[in-house]
Amino acid sequence: MQYSIFTIVKELGEKMSWVCPNCGREFRATNQFHSCEQSTIELHIDGKPEFIVEIFHTILNLVTSFGEVELLPLKTSIQVRAKSAFLAIYLKQNKVHLEFQLGHESNIKQITKTIRISKRRVFHHADLFSVDDIDNKLVSELKEAYNTITKSEYNYK
Repeated sequence: MQYSIFTIVKELGEKMSWVCPNCGREFRATNQFHSCEQSTIELHIDGKPEFIVEIFHTILNLVTSFGEVELLPLKTSIQVRAKSAFLAIYLKQNKVHLEFQLGHESNIKQITKTIRISKRRVFHHADLFSVDDIDNKLVSELKEAYNTITKSEYNYK
């Protein structure tokens, strides 16, 4: 299965407020920090072991089932957005690394690091070494990350 930069884009329904003059990407916040270097899903997958590609496709099928999302392949990661980014996926040679935010600190087995970034946000690092690591607890946390970012109170106006 091949994905291009906007294969899984569904209309997000809201107009962004700032366009980067260098890369043309739209953001809600003026001068939003970002990488202008874009990539493709194919480049991220190229040369990766089959189990990494399988984990990636499983995560992709999972997060696209949550609702309207946009995939943005950047130089080092694939950002998954719904109103704004709620998940970063890094395809390594020996694992798939995920980064996401929750309103609480999670202690599921896949979590390798947490960082409290505000009173209501905790940044999480998680590593997946096989498709079996995608259990109901991880699914629940990723769904919560999606739901948190799609609530209007958490988004830029």
